Amino acid sequence: MRFGFAMHGSRGDVQPGVAVARALADRGHEVTVAAPEDIVPAVSRTGLPTRVLCPDNSELLKSPLVKERLKSKNPSTRLKALAEISAFGAETSEQVMGELAQGADVLVTGLLAQERAATVAESTGTAFVPLHYCPIRSNESVEIFRPMPTWTRRAMWALGDQVNWLTVRGRDRDLRRRLGIAPATGPLPRRLRAAGTPEVQAYDPLMFPGLREEWGPSRPFTGALLPDEATRRQYNDDDGQATAGVVTWADSDRPPVYVGFGSMPVEPERIEGIVGSLTGLGLRVIAHTEHELPPADAVLRVSAPIDHETLLPHCRGAVHHGGAGTTAAVARAGVPAVIGWLSADQPMWAAALRRLGVGGGRRLRKLDEDDLTLLLDDEVADSAARLAERLTPPASAVAGACDVLLAAAS
Repeated sequence: MRFGFAMHGSRGDVQPGVAVARALADRGHEVTVAAPEDIVPAVSRTGLPTRVLCPDNSELLKSPLVKERLKSKNPSTRLKALAEISAFGAETSEQVMGELAQGADVLVTGLLAQERAATVAESTGTAFVPLHYCPIRSNESVEIFRPMPTWTRRAMWALGDQVNWLTVRGRDRDLRRRLGIAPATGPLPRRLRAAGTPEVQAYDPLMFPGLREEWGPSRPFTGALLPDEATRRQYNDDDGQATAGVVTWADSDRPPVYVGFGSMPVEPERIEGIVGSLTGLGLRVIAHTEHELPPADAVLRVSAPIDHETLLPHCRGAVHHGGAGTTAAVARAGVPAVIGWLSADQPMWAAALRRLGVGGGRRLRKLDEDDLTLLLDDEVADSAARLAERLTPPASAVAGACDVLLAAAS
């Protein structure tokens, strides 16, 4: 079978696709991974056939679109910002996706640009399967910011679906005209469900109780998708030495707290404030940041790539941005987390951790020392350890996603 992966976004957005593509290639199938220009070298190091999908998006992550509009309290503003991010490099990516679809049995994509990818796949008669790293379809089970009645959750999600469709409808109509196919009859989720298209839920159902039962088999849950250790090292250009050195430091005294915000643009003084609060609570800290920090015996600053899977089990907790991949890694390590969220799906993960009793958090600019004391709570730590034992192992999650894609291909 032949599979084309069109993976927009950041390194964290692309990595789950790499995990599945690598597993399919190991099973003897033909795969090609298209990624943003700045991430292509990372994918190429894994040995997978790779091509450029869209221009370098690193500057996009630093723009007002991401730093301000994607953080808006107005759901409509956030959805419009997400649509603009999805449209980044649209002309190039539409062409590449068309070429991928022409030579594939299945076109696979991540969270971003699903509408365009689905339209391109439809125009070539190619099966389409999206990977979802968090809940993005209408439901009545998931809380985004705070507890609310079921009917309110249902209404908010339905409104989001409609606003998203109104945002992308014009661009989708233009693309369909160019591709010579009829206009769409409604929002993508409705069309995919009517067509029986599986939407892979690449996160653990334990994080959102009731959602798997609400959605049924058309949205199969696999668990979080993570490449095997060798592929992770290649993807991160990591020979293992940096991680091993950090683990040695972590084990040299009482377990530290990991602090890291991935590719999110966070001000140096914000990182410094969090680290200072943690050390003020008597905690050791591993600060994963490019920003310089005041020297302190209880703090290890690291800027090189680190394998979360290896390091986090040696920590007592984590403070991070709430990205889906980092949240899953911390949960698998069995340690509590405090999320200082900025935008997108991050507040949803903070709410999920709070509901499960394994963590919490709030908007990063409001995060303070009182929030961080959660990391000292033994009951929360015990709950986090118990949750880790129940999560889907990454190898099983990847195998499950492969099975869904193979079924779609046939």
